[in-house]
Amino acid sequence: MSTRGRIVEALSDLFYRRGTYLVGIDEIVRELRIARATLYRHFDGKEGLIVTYLSHRHALVSDQLEKLVAGKGGAAAIFAIFDSLADKTRSENFRGCAFLIAVTENPGTAAIQDVARTHKVFLRALFGRLVPQGPAHDEISEQLLVVYEGVLAASVLRPEARPAEIARKAVAALLQAGGFDASGDEA
Repeated sequence: MSTRGRIVEALSDLFYRRGTYLVGIDEIVRELRIARATLYRHFDGKEGLIVTYLSHRHALVSDQLEKLVAGKGGAAAIFAIFDSLADKTRSENFRGCAFLIAVTENPGTAAIQDVARTHKVFLRALFGRLVPQGPAHDEISEQLLVVYEGVLAASVLRPEARPAEIARKAVAALLQAGGFDASGDEA
């Protein structure tokens, strides 16, 4: 792995664990055990580091979700996403949505907001591909994204409420209300 790749991997863990706002360049250099000059040779300051971190995370999550739904269709694929989300939110390392955290910690930073929006657009498009075509297709696709994001937020503040499990029931109700097969069985 390249020096840049090693930095991105280590930085991803550090930023997710501690946040992008609280972690300064001095801590990054110290924690990653690299020279400041090496860091600046590969990145344009802290905003560039955060954008790279989020872009890396987007690529990882997108790839994971695409693999998760490969070969599945409709409700089975949608439930697979929410089941995976339940596993993720139960992890002791879970801190919430990395994209929302970064945007909140860096308000008014267009480049960071753009990467976060790109990720949310991907998620919306993914749900759009999985929801069967019908009169409520767009609305249900958007509702699934809102439920997904709600699980990420609620799991930080109220993990004891088991948001992902409740969301799975809400997803089934949304699909049924839209006239779609919500059994999770593949056709």
